Amino acid sequence: MARPDVDFDPQRCSLTVPNDLAFVAMVQGFVRGYAATAGFDAAGQARFDLLMEEAATNVIQGAFAADERAGFDVACERVPAGVQITVHDEGMPYDPSLTPAYDPGADLDSQTGAGLGSFLMKQIADVVEFHNLGSQGKETVFVMYLPAEAITGAPPAEEAPPEALAPVPAAERVPLDIGPLRPEQAIEVCRCIYDAYRYTYVNEHMYYPDRVVALNQAGDMVSAVATAPDGEVAGHAALVFPEDTHEVADLAIVATKAKYRGQSIARRLGEYLDGEALSRGLHGMFIEEVTVHTYTQKFCHHLGFADCGFLLANSPATMAFKGIAEEAATRRSVILGFKYLKPPRAAAIYAPSRHHDMIARIYERLGAPVSFADDAPVDHRALSTLDVSVNTKRSAATIRIPDYGRDLQQRIRHEVIRRLRENTSVVNVYLDLSARGTGHVAADLEDAGFLFTGVLPGGPSGDWLIMQYFNGVMVDYESMRIESPSTADLLAYIRANDRHEE
Repeated sequence: MARPDVDFDPQRCSLTVPNDLAFVAMVQGFVRGYAATAGFDAAGQARFDLLMEEAATNVIQGAFAADERAGFDVACERVPAGVQITVHDEGMPYDPSLTPAYDPGADLDSQTGAGLGSFLMKQIADVVEFHNLGSQGKETVFVMYLPAEAITGAPPAEEAPPEALAPVPAAERVPLDIGPLRPEQAIEVCRCIYDAYRYTYVNEHMYYPDRVVALNQAGDMVSAVATAPDGEVAGHAALVFPEDTHEVADLAIVATKAKYRGQSIARRLGEYLDGEALSRGLHGMFIEEVTVHTYTQKFCHHLGFADCGFLLANSPATMAFKGIAEEAATRRSVILGFKYLKPPRAAAIYAPSRHHDMIARIYERLGAPVSFADDAPVDHRALSTLDVSVNTKRSAATIRIPDYGRDLQQRIRHEVIRRLRENTSVVNVYLDLSARGTGHVAADLEDAGFLFTGVLPGGPSGDWLIMQYFNGVMVDYESMRIESPSTADLLAYIRANDRHEE
């Protein structure tokens, strides 16, 4: 009789199979059955069949020698509004940056088939990520979302400020109720996002009512809404949690319908979520402030956020939704703000010495006591760990490097080459400031063309140093509108170190 497991996850199933092509059908059947229980119809299950045929075949043929007998694992689990599949093996190391890019538009005479498997998997799945786990092997993670009806039918529009320039007189304001999202309001939230941004908003989930509900029910997002007396949703904001922690949250997805602007709805929603974050015991919150105007910056500073960095050229000036958008010649930058909800502990950080003065000023604005520890080169006996994700909508890659090793320079170089080949516009690297060697790694990245753009607190587990690499992108410093003199000082410092400006 099996004993109960306190760590058992009733939403997760796993299968271990031999590295033999004869078992591909078993993998397909296992995943197809899980997808069916999650609500995917026959057409959706067929997509899983194609996906797992490619994924399992890649592992069997690429991770092991022809005469090697081994196994690999396939795990299925529910995620908000969909299913996540993880394929894990401990076979030969693999560097996806070395896989040739497949060009479906190339003529038949020049096609070799190289890279076709990766291309097909990216076309089938909504999310594809590769994780090198060092001595524990590697894994590929796929996410497929349930089909849902989206808000569609209108052309893109320019992003609107969250509040009007002129406040509405008190006598003319609509009485609004600020509170948590109710599931039946999800469709109204999607319409609020559409009203504020049309189809330019980067988080595509916000156009699908089912996904909005699922994200809130799973605890990955905490939505707050401003509701008019007739039940119309006038505004929305949310706490969005990063994948790796619930210690901090992003105050995001702030939208106010045009006819309700000027009534301080964004501020009231922000204050409500500030209280929600405090009640949940969060360590802090961060926020992205646009630079095309200063309204959101003033709003964030009013809520107590201090600016700590930039994500330059963070997204196209006009975002596309399901392919509906024009090409944009420039990209928009955002300011990163952070607010501690608990008193920050004194910490020693490892940072590049040439940026000590600026980093010290950033932490002083944040109210966090830090000192700079004596750094040391990376451990040349260990291997590096890179967690890579790509936001195709933003054309931006994010790399987090929790472990440094002797192969780091080569791994970074290959990853950048891969992103250049795939025409990814920006590569953002996050380095752990609590890890010995960060200062040396940052200096190496700068030699390779990366630019220091600030820091981002990440909770008690550690803060991040931000480095960015631009693929043929010129940062439009002149067009940025900055409200705070200290933030303008940080931007001038970044620009002075940008080699593209020389």
